[in-house]
Amino acid sequence: MTFSIADLQNFDPEMYEEDAALGDEDIEGTEQGSRNAAAETEAEEEDLDTEEEPSVPCRLNVVVEKPGKGALTIEAVAQDGAIVVENLFYYKDAKLAHSASADAAHTAQDVYPGPPFGSLDEDLQILMERYLEERGITQALAMFVPDYMDMKEQKEYIAWLNNVKEFIDA
Repeated sequence: MTFSIADLQNFDPEMYEEDAALGDEDIEGTEQGSRNAAAETEAEEEDLDTEEEPSVPCRLNVVVEKPGKGALTIEAVAQDGAIVVENLFYYKDAKLAHSASADAAHTAQDVYPGPPFGSLDEDLQILMERYLEERGITQALAMFVPDYMDMKEQKEYIAWLNNVKEFIDA
């Protein structure tokens, strides 16, 4: 399984906030509306203090190999304690699942990708999710990955600061 801290840098929490302005259109301009708007604003401020920010969606690439049988590559997203499978690829040659070279990546693109995971029969989706759970791709992992990414990003940031400091001091 692989994932990248780049997801942290690309995360925009504002994309996940609800647009509260849509609900205020019908009551504006009246005295009662003003009182309601003030009460709603106060309630929203209280909610902001207690609500957690949405977690960073972490892209996961999971490769399951079987000697002589090929490999499955599963593209998924871990967020808010859940893992959502987006795509599932099968490669007869397991080397294509790890496509490090440009030639292997090009060959992997020529393989039929299969239908989007969400369009598969619901029973097949459930069976595939169970298959992944049996291999440790669980809710616990979905909780761990964002925390690990945050810790790793902080570690990399501190190392970067130290490198820049050493460079400047030299």
